[in-house]
Amino acid sequence: MCQNCQQVIEKLAINIELFFNDLNTLANKKKLSDLDRVIICHSLLGFSRQEIANIVKLFDQKIRDRLTNNIYPRIAELMCVDQEEIAGNWVKIINFLLNPQKGYKLNPAPQLNSDNFQGSFGRQIFLYPPNQEIVKYQIEGTHFYQQGLYYQAFQCFVMAWNKERKIYGIGNPEVLIYINNCLIEYKKSLLQDKGIKIYTLAVIVPFFHNQGHVAAEILRGIAQIQLQVNLPSFEKISLGTEINLDDIKPSVLLTLICRHIALQILIVNEPNNLYAPYNQTAEKLADLAPQLNLIAIIGHYSSEMTKNALYFYARKGLVLVNSSSTSNELSDLSVGESLSFFRLTTQDSINAKKMADYLNKKVSNQIPKKVAIIYNQNSTYSTSYRNSLKKYLEQDKERFVFIEECSYLSENYYQVEKYLKNIRQDDVNIIIIIPDGGIEPLSLDNAGLISRLNLNNCLIAGSATFYHDNVLHWIHEQNQCHSMNQNQRQIIACIPWHWHSQENGCDSSNSIGQSFCQIGAQLWGTENLTWRSATAFDSVLIILKILEEYQSQVSQCLLTHMNQYFKEKRKHVKGVTGLIQFERSGDRLNPPAEIVAVKWDEEQQKWKWKI
Repeated sequence: MCQNCQQVIEKLAINIELFFNDLNTLANKKKLSDLDRVIICHSLLGFSRQEIANIVKLFDQKIRDRLTNNIYPRIAELMCVDQEEIAGNWVKIINFLLNPQKGYKLNPAPQLNSDNFQGSFGRQIFLYPPNQEIVKYQIEGTHFYQQGLYYQAFQCFVMAWNKERKIYGIGNPEVLIYINNCLIEYKKSLLQDKGIKIYTLAVIVPFFHNQGHVAAEILRGIAQIQLQVNLPSFEKISLGTEINLDDIKPSVLLTLICRHIALQILIVNEPNNLYAPYNQTAEKLADLAPQLNLIAIIGHYSSEMTKNALYFYARKGLVLVNSSSTSNELSDLSVGESLSFFRLTTQDSINAKKMADYLNKKVSNQIPKKVAIIYNQNSTYSTSYRNSLKKYLEQDKERFVFIEECSYLSENYYQVEKYLKNIRQDDVNIIIIIPDGGIEPLSLDNAGLISRLNLNNCLIAGSATFYHDNVLHWIHEQNQCHSMNQNQRQIIACIPWHWHSQENGCDSSNSIGQSFCQIGAQLWGTENLTWRSATAFDSVLIILKILEEYQSQVSQCLLTHMNQYFKEKRKHVKGVTGLIQFERSGDRLNPPAEIVAVKWDEEQQKWKWKI
């Protein structure tokens, strides 16, 4: 961007590049020359024709000719006035550009970041790909967004999106969210003129956990439903020739709601710090909610962070829809907190029952199986799952014999390795691994390393937090020739949803699940949507259904209406993960649970989680 343009942006808060773009798109007009652009910028900044001539070292007559023959006619046509009305009247032109309805006035998004809070509508990038050219587009997009140059930010984010899709075959969900946010800001007045209500949601994800993979999985579900909601609304307004949505538009689009609305998403980073005295992210977000017009919050990832955060949201009358926390502790909230809480995923007691039933079926002979449990005693989630599963398995003591447990999964691997040597000598038949939700980083790393051990005739069973591509990568390293004998060793996990789920997957009778997979395949690549994506999608879906039913205007109204609809009337919504109903506690009634196993895929020649 030239220095003159930057001065217009800083001093007048005018989106000068957008103004130039609109002048260039007028019919039968050649593109503005660099000299035209300089003349326009200096004129807007208050310089006389003679002063401009001196600056550019040209005769005054040359500047007069450019204004009369090329610049004033274009501006007059854009303003729909006679040339005589605006010739030399730059005050009138500036007033036109500063009219909020025209879209040239800059309204920079608020600066949200502080020492204990990181939130972004488009000002900051959290998911960086390894390609430097893509990163350059991303950073340029954030710089434009910071200045309120939403059209330019949109173009940069689209270039980043296309480049990443071309190189890696998979879209970046954070970038897709920012593309949508830019369009909403850029076309806000037109959306409002058409009666399209703009709602703002915050989604809280742990970018520091597992190199951002968990955050990306969640954001795919959020970005996909945002796009499905926004595209019909964008089609109701004039986007202009400068906006092309073909690069992000799926070929098939399922209509989720009848009412036209637009969704703006605030992405918030969750440090996931177990040892912070309280959840500073939640406290800050709750305080910012009125300023940002937040209608609801999607989060947090780990059960520990969710439990700490609920106090702050309930105190401000905010809805928290949770897509990933499963601890049984969240079923026993205070009345005030339970009013604000809606949990889409499957609580530990139900997940553990599903796993116990599966293990019971596997143990068909009379010889009791030795069971080892490895978990993180510092995690309420990990402990909750362990307690539930052990309770169910202990009901059949003739089949399962528990040996000494390892409660320090988050400690140094050498300590865990010592425990593994002991259980190998004991000929353990079943190892149950329960990593925490990223509150202590070594937990997941150790779980993955355990999964690659050659423990023959041993079944490794993991919770939903064990379901990661990391496990597949470690197995691939250990079994380059895919020689792992499934009869000798099997690795399974219990999760809420899978791409090939018989009830809710790509080939199921659930039309929303089918559409979710179809659109997901186009945006992210086949099978790159996980259970974390599906429950995140459904978290937004239930909010949309209430907004459509009651047309709630503020967060307090949404809280009241969600409680009326789901907890008092016991109505349901059909989502990707099946029928969605809630108990008064905020727990989901009859939540889904699927057993998946690591298997070799001959067609793709790699290890995959399969039903």
